[in-house]
Amino acid sequence: MSVRRRFVWKRSGNSGPLTLESSDGLRMTIRAGDREVVADCARAADGRMSAILPSGRQLAGRAVVRPDGRVEMWIGARWVPLELSDPLRELAGDSANPAGHATEIRARIPGRVAEVRVAAGDEVEAGATLLVLEAMKMQNEIRADRDARISSVECVAGQTVETGAILVRLEPAPEP
Repeated sequence: MSVRRRFVWKRSGNSGPLTLESSDGLRMTIRAGDREVVADCARAADGRMSAILPSGRQLAGRAVVRPDGRVEMWIGARWVPLELSDPLRELAGDSANPAGHATEIRARIPGRVAEVRVAAGDEVEAGATLLVLEAMKMQNEIRADRDARISSVECVAGQTVETGAILVRLEPAPEP
């Protein structure tokens, strides 16, 4: 399976083109400007990716696509302040959630689902609590960012979830 993706990276006020290319899913060529790195990659059972760089350093982490289409990077439990975006999406003025499309609510941190307050088919208003995620002994209310209908609930109370796990799927609220 051959993959080639182009992004724009942004970090600390700087930005530039970034290309990721792989012909077999095992070796990834990463080009940023005039710099090129080839890494050996493997997908771990929990969904994280592991990469061995030419220096011998091994990195394990995950990339999470946010609802606005931007990609967040995590190395272990540490967030990497690097923003990736698809230049074609930005040029088209598109967003990951145009009116009329479903939305995925994902876990931003690993934790345990303490309580689920919605079910498939429920209609919710912006700001309504969908579920409670317990992380680092704190209760975090996960709320709807807009009026919507619950398409599906992908977790249950007591379940442990990793960063990036889909918790709830939303679809646009029906027109009155």
